[in-house]
This record gives sequence, C-alpha cells and structure tokens, in this order.
Amino acid sequence: MTNSDNALKTAAPAHPRFLIVGFDGLRPDAVTAEEMPALTSFLSESHVWTNYRADFPTETYVNHPGIFSGFRPTDHGVIANTYFRRGMKSEEAVFRGSSVESVLAHERFEGGCGVVAVPSIGDRLGERGMTMRVYCANSVGSTRLQHVHADRYATHVVACVHQLEATEPANARETLVDAFGNGVPLEFPDFKGSALTVELFFKEELRGGGAENLGDVTVLWIGEPDHSSHEFGLWDDRTRAARRHADDEFARVLAWWRETGRDAGVQLVVLSDHGHGVVRRHISMTEILEKAGFKVATGRDVARGLDPKTVDAVLVGTYTSGLWLTDPTVENLLRARDALMASPDIGMLFSQPDEARPDAVEGRVPGTFSEALVFTDNDRSPDLRIVPRGNPATGDLVMGRELALGTGNHGGLLPQELSCVCAIAGSRFPGKGRHTEPAGHADAAVTIMDQLGLLDDEALLPLPTGRLLVEAMEGSSTCSKGTLPLVPAVERLELTCGSFTQVLERINHAGRTYLTAGYRTSDDGWCAETGLPEDVSEK
Repeated sequence: MTNSDNALKTAAPAHPRFLIVGFDGLRPDAVTAEEMPALTSFLSESHVWTNYRADFPTETYVNHPGIFSGFRPTDHGVIANTYFRRGMKSEEAVFRGSSVESVLAHERFEGGCGVVAVPSIGDRLGERGMTMRVYCANSVGSTRLQHVHADRYATHVVACVHQLEATEPANARETLVDAFGNGVPLEFPDFKGSALTVELFFKEELRGGGAENLGDVTVLWIGEPDHSSHEFGLWDDRTRAARRHADDEFARVLAWWRETGRDAGVQLVVLSDHGHGVVRRHISMTEILEKAGFKVATGRDVARGLDPKTVDAVLVGTYTSGLWLTDPTVENLLRARDALMASPDIGMLFSQPDEARPDAVEGRVPGTFSEALVFTDNDRSPDLRIVPRGNPATGDLVMGRELALGTGNHGGLLPQELSCVCAIAGSRFPGKGRHTEPAGHADAAVTIMDQLGLLDDEALLPLPTGRLLVEAMEGSSTCSKGTLPLVPAVERLELTCGSFTQVLERINHAGRTYLTAGYRTSDDGWCAETGLPEDVSEK
C-alpha cells in the first residue's frame, strides 16, 4: 500500500467523525443574516429542525447531560441547575452545576450511579478505545457535565477555557496550561472565551493538519449568547455584538469544514441547549411561603452550613425552583400548595407521580401536574417544583432578584425557553431540508451514537431514549419503504385546582413526546410587568 493510500485511509475512516458546535442559549429567532451570516449560511445547506425542543427544566446543567447521553432528566438524574440532595452533609447537599467541586462531590455521593446516572457519549467512546474532546466556554462545572468521566481516558479532553487548570485528564491539563496558562477570564461579552474555544480547535485538535487529528467526537461549546443575554438582555447591542463575534469564530470552523472536513467524513452538528425569556418583574417565593407559616431556607443558606433539619423547607432556585419539605406530610404539602397557588405570580406546580396512579396527569400532590409528564420524575426531584408565571405569547416572565429586569433567563416551559437550534450536515446526512418533525436533544445524541456504532454494547446499558432522526438520514424524506409519513399528534393537558388552572402542551411523534409550552391560564388580567390590575389585587 502506498503512502497516498495510507493518507486516504486516514482521511476517510470506516466510521464518521462528529464535530459539534454549540451556541449556548441561542434562540432560533436570533439567528439572522445580519448578525450571524455564517450560521445562517450553514442552516441553508444543512438539515434543520424547526421544532427542536430543549428538556425541562430548560437549564444548561440539565440539558448538557441530555445532549451528551441521549437520556432525559428522569433517567440521567440532573434535575435542575441547582437542587437539594437529602442525605448529604449540608455544605455539599445543594448541587451547583457551575462548580466542578460540587459536581464531583455529588458524583461521589451517588456512588455507582454517578451524578449523571447513565452512560454518556464519552463513556461509550472511551470503553471502545475511541475519543471525545470537549472545549467549552461555559462554567467549569458545565464543561465537566458534558463528559464527567474524561479523567478515565488518557486520549480524551474536557477543558473549560476559563479555567484550563481544571482540564482532565492530567496529561491534557499539562499540555494546555503550558501553552495557554489558565485560559482567559470570563468577561461580558465573552469575546475572549469564544475566540479561545475555536483557537484550541485549530491549534490543539487539528495541530496544523487535517481531520486525521480529530477525535471521534469533538465539541466546541461557545458560551454566547447566553452569557450576554443574562447580563444585558437578548436584544441589547452588547448581546448582538456577542452573537456577531461568536458567528465570526464559527465562520472559521465552517470554512475549514467546507474545505477539508466535509470530504474527510466529518459530520458537522450545530446545537443550542435552550432558549430565553425576558425578566419583567421580581417576586419572592420565600415570602409567599413564609406568609403561610413556613420557615424556609434557601439553597445558599444550606450551602453556607445551615442544618436543613432546623427549618420547615429548603427552597432552591430563583426562577424554576424546587421545594423540599423537612416533614413532607400530606397536610404540609397541601398547605404549601395552597400558599403557592394563591399567589398570582406562580405559574405551574409539579409533584412526583402518585404511586397508586403512576400514569395519571395529576401528581402525588392533588392539583399539581405529575413530574412524569415533563420527564423529571427521579428520586432527586423535589416535593414540589415551582415555575413562576410567564406569558407564552411574549416570553415575558417573573422571577427572584438574581437577574436584572430586562435581561434574559430560562428554566421554565415558555415556548421561547424550549425552542432551540439543531442543524446537521455531512456525508451521513445527504442533501438538506427544513424538518417540521418535533425533535430534541436525546434524538440528536442517539443519531450521533448510532452513526458511530455505540448502541450495541451490552456493557453500557441502558439504551438511550431518543429516536433516530431518519428524516435527515434518508435525504429529507419522512417516508420509509413506501409507508406514509407520521403525523405528529398535538396534546393539551389542563388541570384546575380552585381558581388555579395550569396548561401543559405536548406533541407526540414516532413514539416520543416533546414539550411545547406550559403556563397558567386565567382571565384575571395579570401581566408580567405589573402583576394583577389594581382593582383586582386590592380585593
């Protein structure tokens, strides 16, 4: 065999390689030719899902394990950005997905189950001697949640560009720190983080060569526009500049893929993990509960060492939140429910499934939706999950004082929070198309793993729960062997308890159910900016 034959064999491996580029918090309606011309161009030549939905809660540290495992929170167990774990010592009991120390503390506590309780793409690759490399401009904890066990595999990498000293495994850490120090500080907009993420791709992954140096899966996760959306708002000029800059960096990657990567069998996937709503007013869920007689500790109180047994309940979160009662009797649960439902600023309430009626719409607490409906039923889940009120038509929402008015936030079930970007192109996905079939993160993960041959390893069961995105694998056709295309079935669930009515909208397709909206419905005149009209609130 000649040297040229060897080069050809290296450039076109038996299985494809995947390059995943993430734009954190990017709403599809923010992708315009003016602000993001490179991404707009890529979307025009690829397979795009126009009804691609995030998992609930629509938070980064929930959705990253989903993207990189093919499971939903009910299975992978990361049920919120922050949550309380009964049985842990108080300083560690609140999981904080932004902190790698917290991620690893909960990894140890969960034992063989692990903080991500299912095999990830990185695990499946590592067990087969294949490689995954992650370069991320989010928090160091978020980066680690994309591949928790990277430290087990010498050829893998998980690196946060804002703290390269936390890179795993150790050999990769030494290489990156020697070349780039501890990375770059997080600034707003995060121009430096976006740039270093892409620079590491060219300098460390490609190393001046072609696709033969890439891992089997390489992830470039850009933290914008999420960073700036939280800081300034979705349509602020600084956030627009962050999107433009992130797109400029993506343009470099896209140019390489068009010139070299595509012909070498690299499949390019572009994703965002969630969308954003807009904060219009601040509320206090703690005050609502305290007025009903509960002594409440926040997650921050517990993290500072407060003993949860000294209070009636632990409330974690300032938007979509979890409530864990010290004594979760029926009486206490109903009292908490009633206090929350009496507030015009509470939008939705969920509780764990009723063991006597596991398939019921109603959860264990009467009048609340079952967590099973939103795929968050897990033994880590709270006694009550609270979603403050929002407007599904506008994306306006209310929350605690953590973020400034007018800024972006996410975590709930408004369509603007659930909607995100997914596009795929490459030799395994011929042609192009705009697909209206509903899809989600588990589906993208399953499709990637299927193409890499990762789903037949019995040592790494259970199998993921997503579906294959066959509409792209078959050249945009939803028909298979002469069968008619499936028609998605829309579902609207409504639950009323006294004057409190909440609605959950879902869509069913190919054996999968996707969330499209959740909100409180009422004719009380409430709006996010001002709450109830004065004549109503005075009564």
